[in-house]
Amino acid sequence: MLPQIAYAVGVILLLHSGYSAYDHIAYLKVVGKQERSLPIEILAECIISTVVCVIAIAFVSGSLRPVSLEHELKNRSLDVIDNHPSFRTLQHRGRVLLGHKS
Repeated sequence: MLPQIAYAVGVILLLHSGYSAYDHIAYLKVVGKQERSLPIEILAECIISTVVCVIAIAFVSGSLRPVSLEHELKNRSLDVIDNHPSFRTLQHRGRVLLGHKS
């Protein structure tokens, strides 16, 4: 329950930092100033909310499965692995491109 709450708080903070950046840029346009960067408060909020979201997602996602090919092939037979009839092309463009006529 705590990771979901942390994720929701992180998303809300991230949306708030985006709105704050938009509001700051709109304010600068009205005043007529041109600054190259956002205030440090907005940048800090954006970075902190992104870190909170990433950490919360790592806890919410659950356990990861192994990526190794041996682990996946251990549970499947050869018939299941090599059976992809939709990828077999019997009439392809090689005849037209290479000039072979049949």
